[in-house]
Amino acid sequence: MEHSGAVTRRQQKVQLPCIKIYSYGNVSEAKLELLASELKKCYTRVELVNQHLDLPKEYYHQRRNRYSGTGLLKDLSRLRKNSVVLGVTEEVIYKANEITPTYGIFGVSPVGAHVALISLTQPSGRKHTDDHLVKLMLHELGHSFGLNHCADEHCFMVDAEHGNKFSQTPSFCKDCKQFLNAKGWKP
Repeated sequence: MEHSGAVTRRQQKVQLPCIKIYSYGNVSEAKLELLASELKKCYTRVELVNQHLDLPKEYYHQRRNRYSGTGLLKDLSRLRKNSVVLGVTEEVIYKANEITPTYGIFGVSPVGAHVALISLTQPSGRKHTDDHLVKLMLHELGHSFGLNHCADEHCFMVDAEHGNKFSQTPSFCKDCKQFLNAKGWKP
């Protein structure tokens, strides 16, 4: 029988990109393992890279004692290749906004760029609880896979609006889940 050229379902299945977790500096192994473990609950291809990255000095703002989030994203982008990269740091990070050029942030990810960065340390200097840290990671990775902020106040993708709303967000909303399901997630 002649091959019809039809593509089977198995051939159509696209390989999901691996989410690779890198750390800047001395992030505790326990925190990295927690993030990887929680992420594996909703995404199958996760790799905790056993390589601590040096914080690039050119992205350090000495007077404010914090690192440029967009600068670190640029640094992380070199590692992306065919994967999604998540950077984790203990350092406070910032991004310029309408308030100040060194506005402290929890995390940052350009929508659809497949690169994200989170900090274990809030701009105030306090550490995130484990629950908030996991929600922060999922929020930033949601952006990296293509999600914008969500109007649903109870969705992980809600805009923080210069605050911390993770206490009120139990999960992704139905629409965000549907979007992520199409990207290989099982949130």
